[in-house]
Amino acid sequence: MNAFKTLDSENPVDLARWHELERIMSDAMKNDYFKMVYQPLLSLGTGQLVGFESLIRCQSPRFGIVGPDEFIPHVEQSGMILELGDWIFEQSLSDLKQMLNFGMTGITVSLNISPVQILNGNIFSRVMHLLDKHQIPPSAIKIELTETALIHSPEKIEKVFENFHKEGVKVWLDDFGTGYASLGLLRQFNIDGLKIDRSFVNGIATNNEDFTLCSAIIAMAQRLGLETVAEGIEENEQLQILEQLGCDIAQGYLIDKPQSLARNVAKWAK
Repeated sequence: MNAFKTLDSENPVDLARWHELERIMSDAMKNDYFKMVYQPLLSLGTGQLVGFESLIRCQSPRFGIVGPDEFIPHVEQSGMILELGDWIFEQSLSDLKQMLNFGMTGITVSLNISPVQILNGNIFSRVMHLLDKHQIPPSAIKIELTETALIHSPEKIEKVFENFHKEGVKVWLDDFGTGYASLGLLRQFNIDGLKIDRSFVNGIATNNEDFTLCSAIIAMAQRLGLETVAEGIEENEQLQILEQLGCDIAQGYLIDKPQSLARNVAKWAK
């Protein structure tokens, strides 16, 4: 999930869209127009499926498709993310339980969280309750927070991360390289892994700066004992370069686009 995005209240287009999104999101929540899809993650070492990223979609019969890049910042600002986030956790963990029941053992599901959920909700207790409810081991999920989100009340975020770690839940930084994380922050928050932003992966085969940055991130992660995921992989050449650099996990349309639970089970279940 993206971190905060500020709307310009003096811009009538933004303000109009804000009110429209308010109607769309309220309508979607009331009528269950949200759905979860899951994008697979493959080990670059073994070529085996290691998990999925859980992603939310909104398609309203009245308003059409609304992209998460637009509606997530809105529900964060409006506070609706607390209710929607609970629904995402419930649906994702229910779906993960089904995957496990279909024999997809050894996988993890990555859950994107918002700083709003950490600062204004009881996200740790909520997630642990759902893990217990669905009889899912904590090691089967990963919590992902964007790099820029770490600047919002770092002490409270650090405490929540510490609680997750104690229970065996791993914590990852999403969109790494686009925000404000430093080596000090990686140590402070005891991060387990980094997701290399797709904007760098996109140019890794054609842009020397992107190649150098990806190489540096992977080398740094290896030195710190962190895992790495490269997202947004669309070409074989990108995949080959990342494998040569020592990236651990691949994600992107080259492998598969985000799909429904049923389609993923049909493709990946043993």
